[in-house]
Amino acid sequence: MEDDPLAFAALLARIAAEDIRGSSPQAIGDHLRTTGLVDSRVPGPVVAENLVMPVLRTVRKQGVPWERWWDVAGLHVLLIELWAGQRLTTQSSETVRQQLKSVWCIPDHHIESFVSNSAYPYASLPPDLLHESATGKARACLQALVVGGWIKITRSEDVLRARPRLADRPDLAEITKRLHRRFDLESGVDRIRNPSAEPLAALRGDLDAWDAQMGRLVSHLTAYELTFMEPMTGDDRYAEECLVAGKGLHQVRLLMDDALLWESRSSALNSTVPDWMVEEVITAGTRFFHVQVGPHPVWLATAETETHLAAMQALMEPGVRYGFNIDEYANGLKLWLVLPVPLGDPEPPLQVPYTYSFSWVEHAWELLHLATVGYVRLSVVRIVGDGELKAVGSIWLELPEEVRTRSKEAAIKALQELVGDETQTIKQRIATEGQDQASEVAFRSCENAKGEDIHEELALVSDAPEYRRFMGAVRDLARARARHASRLLNHEVAHETSAELKSAAEERQQTLELLRAADGRENGKTAPLDERTAFIHLINRYGRLQLAASWTRAGRPHFDLVTCEELPLWNLADAVEEWRGRSPDHPGNTWHDDMERLVSECGELARAIIEMTARSGCDRLILSPTAPLELLPLHAAPLDSDRAMTLSDAFEHITYAPTARLVSAIQRSPRRVAEVEVLVVAHGGGHLPDVTSIGGPLCEAELIANLHGSAEVFRQADATPARALHAMSRARIVHVASHGLTHSNRWAAGLALHGSSLGEATLTASRILAEGDFSSVDLVLLNACRTGAHEGTGRTVQTLRSLESAFLARGAKAVISALWEITDLLGLVFSAVLHAHLSAGMDPQAAYANSIHYLRAHQWRVPSQEGPLLSAESAISSVFADWRRYLDRQVAENPLFWAAFKITGTV
Repeated sequence: MEDDPLAFAALLARIAAEDIRGSSPQAIGDHLRTTGLVDSRVPGPVVAENLVMPVLRTVRKQGVPWERWWDVAGLHVLLIELWAGQRLTTQSSETVRQQLKSVWCIPDHHIESFVSNSAYPYASLPPDLLHESATGKARACLQALVVGGWIKITRSEDVLRARPRLADRPDLAEITKRLHRRFDLESGVDRIRNPSAEPLAALRGDLDAWDAQMGRLVSHLTAYELTFMEPMTGDDRYAEECLVAGKGLHQVRLLMDDALLWESRSSALNSTVPDWMVEEVITAGTRFFHVQVGPHPVWLATAETETHLAAMQALMEPGVRYGFNIDEYANGLKLWLVLPVPLGDPEPPLQVPYTYSFSWVEHAWELLHLATVGYVRLSVVRIVGDGELKAVGSIWLELPEEVRTRSKEAAIKALQELVGDETQTIKQRIATEGQDQASEVAFRSCENAKGEDIHEELALVSDAPEYRRFMGAVRDLARARARHASRLLNHEVAHETSAELKSAAEERQQTLELLRAADGRENGKTAPLDERTAFIHLINRYGRLQLAASWTRAGRPHFDLVTCEELPLWNLADAVEEWRGRSPDHPGNTWHDDMERLVSECGELARAIIEMTARSGCDRLILSPTAPLELLPLHAAPLDSDRAMTLSDAFEHITYAPTARLVSAIQRSPRRVAEVEVLVVAHGGGHLPDVTSIGGPLCEAELIANLHGSAEVFRQADATPARALHAMSRARIVHVASHGLTHSNRWAAGLALHGSSLGEATLTASRILAEGDFSSVDLVLLNACRTGAHEGTGRTVQTLRSLESAFLARGAKAVISALWEITDLLGLVFSAVLHAHLSAGMDPQAAYANSIHYLRAHQWRVPSQEGPLLSAESAISSVFADWRRYLDRQVAENPLFWAAFKITGTV
């Protein structure tokens, strides 16, 4: 091979061709070593790194090195055909046959066509009949027809114009011109009336001799050379022109060595997922995504349940049947991949959608590329645990001819409308298009990405009959999660509930898909917020923080997108994780010092928010954080160096919410009239080994009852999860004072109430979802440690995954929770001030804001003389006379003590 450039080129094309099907670099290297193309003594990793990967990097960036850069398989076949023709000049046909089979792995039924090639096929090129023929009869006849105007000599130019691929192949162009002169001659003679027999016989002799010579030449040409000589329609020429113009169109993030998944293997089921795929799933909310990586059309699919995974894994089986459907809509085309039905699954086959919008040059061009190459490389990842992504593998799928034809026609039509004849502008158009829509796209992506399943059913409320089945499946899943959570809390073996949980999750997912299909609505639509409120999604985009905002003016939504360059989230995530793992009573006050430092680092974020909202004119703010920021009090982020001004000072109020869609759904949800104004559920623990005794909750219950006068109170043994949930469904304001319990399984996190075991005593998030009905509840106050925080097991899709979201999902309008451990005294003071304002008729948001101001301004140091604050301070003094001195001592350790309380939802 060292002395044979053609063989070396064929080897490199072989590497690129094997990559089409997703073979790993190691597998490609092993194939080369077993066939003898590479010395078998060279270690496999050396071959993969020094031969295979350089080829793959080059091909992904520029395609293969000829004009048809996307046609990897075509170039490979052409090079092997040329190699065979050259090899036949020195080797016997039998030797070349054997090498084609053993070295180049050519199937038996193709070998004969390769062996018929020649290194110098043009040696048998027949003459141009206009100038020479065997007897001269054909030449004379053709010249006479030209002179007589029966044949146009310029027709050869039209012939070449219809074959633009011949522009760089003068040899093939000459063959084509001579072929058409011969056809023109015969056609012209057929139009002559009553020709004499003798000249016709002589002419036939010339043509037969010419045809035999041309036949020998054509038999030595390659299949691709013959294809080049075929005429192209106008659409075909336009399509190739568009594809040629897009050569080298790539995204840097897709050129990394690990940017694509390799062939599927059982050993790869727990392997990592490329960063760009993680970003698409987590940040953009993608489940099914299309992109183009060099010559490869790539589809991304996520398996969310065992049924999804089984169906996608069935695609890997040899000979498995799968299908494609096409839906055309107003301005685009949707391709549905119909997955095989796993054995024993009675449900209809799952369909995976890939949408190509014809409003975008990039989508139309990608669809044309897909239709032209005729295959797609399906990359499958699965969502496991708490939203972690794992690789399943890469699957090669061939598109049926009908799908290719319809897709190509639609793509060409779209490109003709979008770019017209200016195909050379395609790369520029793709690079710049959509910049004015980037803000809305980012915001909508976050709505999808943060659309947690614990609130999705509220946002999806529908009149469709399928909704009843879906809601039944939702409740069944929540009950299964609640039983599973109870076992986890009791440290019991949970195999039985694990199986039940998987089955319930499958049923919910299937009913959700049927509901979406039947309802026919886009889930990303959100009713406009009021014109004083801005909603901002925080986005972790490749370790950089972005802000995607939306607000309303004159009934129309507006969007904005900015990047905070000075806040690297990778470093911050490690620092937050280390801080979260310690307790506030950690020696040396390091917990409080680190928390202050972390919040100070969010100053850049706060300033960016101020600048962004200044353009909107909004004075109310709803934040949807992202990891790791959801564990920090962003409302306390400083706006100046001395920390006197914080983000909360710049707005009338700041609340948190997972999505704008959830806020909209809560605002639209039907409300019931409450039977009870205030419900207090209080439990101090101590009856179970895992729950220590605290006195604060019982003091709070007494204090709140005194402030309201008509509050309904459940204490200690009366405060069971079942009784609490039943009572909450009748109340307008719910106050829970107890231990807050976090758990690595978010469905097992909850509030420690009364029961014979921890599993029975804990009001878990899953039980709230299964049994809760809070459509009469305006405010839930969770005065318990870390009820506004959570434990994470990986980089997750969702945000605000703590207890507050469960209450919101079941209809509560707003939830006040605590981000970290709070003292009994701090909880008591905050509760007293809040309820004093509520009992005076203040709305929940104003009551919360005034209570935070009371703490932050240290107003307790000067006794109040009148109004709600006098009532609050008197109530506190009745249960703890020396409370002011102790509160002074506690807040001296943590200047941000007031920021522990946050409000989530809509107010």
